[in-house]
Amino acid sequence: MAQYVANADYQDTDSNPLFLKSGDEVTTGVADRTWPGWVWAENAFGNNGYVPEEILEPLGEGRFSVIQDFDPTVLTVKRGDALTSLRQVHQWHWCRNHADQEGWVADYLLKIL
Repeated sequence: MAQYVANADYQDTDSNPLFLKSGDEVTTGVADRTWPGWVWAENAFGNNGYVPEEILEPLGEGRFSVIQDFDPTVLTVKRGDALTSLRQVHQWHWCRNHADQEGWVADYLLKIL
């Protein structure tokens, strides 16, 4: 587990993120050009957001099955926050802060210690 420090403040503004459970079904849109490996997905309830491509299995006719739970929580960080990266997926890190809160942090917001 790598140790990082946040090099800028960041707070996500998505009020209705796309939480997914294994077995859920989604449709997909375009792949993210800024973040290769992430694709736009939407569930039957109209919730949408970017998810890692590798958690989706094609069902045909533009539909995909989710093969791994996905938590889209983005961690709010302040410059100087100490963070532990628990895993990395396509230039995003699933981090834990000093208060034991966890969520995604973009690679560009992190400086390795």
